[in-house]
Amino acid sequence: MRCGCPHCEAYMIQSETGHMTCVCPECGYRCNACLGTNTVITRETLNQLKNVEWFTPHFQAPVSDEDDLDSASSPAKGL
Repeated sequence: MRCGCPHCEAYMIQSETGHMTCVCPECGYRCNACLGTNTVITRETLNQLKNVEWFTPHFQAPVSDEDDLDSASSPAKGL
């Protein structure tokens, strides 16, 4: 991953010290935004998440609230 320094726009490089950070070679600014937020998950947890139903699709629902209002105010066709 290569990212740019927000201060001087030089390409930052990953530091090889004990801390996971990138270091700007021009101004010395340190950052870890591109390296994540220490939210690494295990392979097992990732496999469990693939089976989670995050939402239940409702394909008969109106596309927007306006469509819902239009269908409620107009008489049903074909009845």
